[in-house]
Amino acid sequence: MKHEIKDGVLVISLEGNLLGEHTNAPVMELIKESIEAGNKKVLFNLGEMKFINSTGLGMLLTAVSKTRNAGGELALCSLPDQMRKLLQITKLESIFNTRPDEESAISFLKTVA
Repeated sequence: MKHEIKDGVLVISLEGNLLGEHTNAPVMELIKESIEAGNKKVLFNLGEMKFINSTGLGMLLTAVSKTRNAGGELALCSLPDQMRKLLQITKLESIFNTRPDEESAISFLKTVA
C-alpha cells in the first residue's frame, strides 16, 4: 500500500491481493487519521490490484461509509476488469464513484464535499 495527498485528496494505491486484516487495518487507520485531520476526500487507486475477496470488498464498503458519514466522499479509480465485474455482480457499482484514472477521480473529488 502506498499513500499520498494530492490536491487535498488522500490517494491510497493498493497492490496485489486485498484479502484480509493485514491490509484492512492499516488502510482503515489511515482513513481515520485523515478524517480526523480534516481531509475527507479519499481515492483508492486500484490499478495494481490483482484480486479482492469479500473481506477486501467489505473494507472498501466500510471506508466509503466512514468517509461519507464524516461528510466526505470516496472514489475508486483504475479498476481492473475483475474488480469492475465484482461490483456489477454484487450490485455495488451504484455505491462507489468510479473513474477511469487518478486524474479524473481527483478532479471529481475536488468538486464534492
